[in-house]
Amino acid sequence: MTRKILKAGVAGLLALGAVAATQATAQADDGKPKLSYVLRQQSVQSPYTGVDIYYGGVYAGTGIWSQNPGGDINGDGKTDPGDALIAYDGAGDGLGVEARLDTGRVASTRGHGAPYWSPWKTGNLGEDSKHSMKVCVVKGDWESCLSPVTVYA
Repeated sequence: MTRKILKAGVAGLLALGAVAATQATAQADDGKPKLSYVLRQQSVQSPYTGVDIYYGGVYAGTGIWSQNPGGDINGDGKTDPGDALIAYDGAGDGLGVEARLDTGRVASTRGHGAPYWSPWKTGNLGEDSKHSMKVCVVKGDWESCLSPVTVYA
């Protein structure tokens, strides 16, 4: 069962890869592991905006915004909701992944072993309203976050 869900989840992440991607490094060289990311912008073909986060050059997980209902990116067999946030922890590195919306909505894998999909965090927002989402790696009271990206409801 876990393998089936993981396979479906990976397929969903690959589907995100079909849209335009941008990669960048988010921190200066201060001797600490750097955060970097791949941004998969929302497009006509996809209701999702995804941010793959890398910690020290190693994939840590993904934060995803779903603008409209449709698809099944986490492979749970249910249609994904709209105006929704989800986080995926893909690395057994002891870190969690959080996706945060500027409304205060947070999807978190904190406290769960990898691989793990957080529950969807939902709530209706004004149609086409502009918001910002940031993705962080977390552990205990420590966090390291990327700069926010723009998403639309």
